[in-house]
Parts: sequence; structure tokens; C-alpha cells
Amino acid sequence: MEMGKAEKPQVSLAQKGKKGISTLEELNFTAVDVETANSDVSSICQVGIAVVRSSRITHVWTQLVDPRDFFDPYNTAVHGIDYDMVRGSPRFYEICERISEYLRETVVSHTFFDQRALSKAFTQCGKPLRWETWVDSAQVARRAWPEKYALRGYSLANIASDLGIRFRHHDAGEDARAAAQIVLKAYKETPSGINPLLNADT
Repeated sequence: MEMGKAEKPQVSLAQKGKKGISTLEELNFTAVDVETANSDVSSICQVGIAVVRSSRITHVWTQLVDPRDFFDPYNTAVHGIDYDMVRGSPRFYEICERISEYLRETVVSHTFFDQRALSKAFTQCGKPLRWETWVDSAQVARRAWPEKYALRGYSLANIASDLGIRFRHHDAGEDARAAAQIVLKAYKETPSGINPLLNADT
């Protein structure tokens, strides 16, 4: 399923230079999440992308993917996606160029699982995956609210619940949107603490 239309990437956080970010209105990034069919991180069966422009989520793109791989019952129990749902959906190599267009700027995901999954999937397609900065929204939350999340409790569901973010967990588009909202809320409260993460090369 697809929602929204891709926009031309604007100036990203990294392109704004190591001068940092002066106002909340300047935040531009893309949040991403993937779901997988089994324990192989490249068995991507859904991709979700949330685009943030001037600290506002402008649109969310969600796409089911046919991994041409088996669906582990454990994974299906988590996200609810099975072979019947992805039948007729594009293969990853058919959408990798579109994904690449989204991810050429500062990218956010909750933990670096999504970076590993996408990197492996791109490699299997013979395509490079390039980004400017990759930010872990769990690390952002741990730095913004260390009294709550420094050592534990920094799962996407837990942080979103604490911050009043409502979403359908384990839907890739919804998870990407939630990760984006966590970063926006963290930066609004503690911009000086989050700036180094948003401007670090990863």
C-alpha cells in the first residue's frame, strides 16, 4: 500500500554543516522502518518512510514487499504479514531506487536494525545504500531523557507510550512516523543535547 508522493529532498541537517541547528523549524530528515519475514535481516516484507520537513511530518510512504522467502510464524505473529498479504507486491529490487531517493539525507530509525537490514538488501541487489547521517531515535531518547531511558525502557513502544504518541506498532509506516515524532519531541525539549547526534557522521 502506498500513501503520499515523494518530494525533492531539501537541505538536510548534515548539509547545514557542523554549525548545528539553530531552530526547531530547521529540522529536515527521513525516518525509516522495515519489517522482515524471518531472522534474515534482508528478508524485508514491508518498508515505511516518514518525511520530515521544517519539523513537520509531511507524508508517510508504506509499501509491502515480496521477499520471495519463507515467513517465520514468529515474525508473522509480531507484524501480521504473511505470504498471502505480499503476493503481487513488488520485489525489493523493484523499489530500491525509490527508497534510495528518500534516504540520501539524514535518516532516523529506532535502533540500527533497519540500517543493517536495508544495507544487506541493497547489497543483494547490487546497489549501494548511501546516507549523510544515520540517527538512532532510541539513542536520542536516552540522551534527551536519561532519567527514564539511559539503561532500559527505550523500546519504541515504551517511549511512544510515555510521550503520548499513538501508533500501530509493527506497521512499518507507523513505526517510522513514531520514530520521527520521538526525535522531534526530544529536540524540542533538549536541542543542545541532541544536536551532536543529528550532526554526527555514522
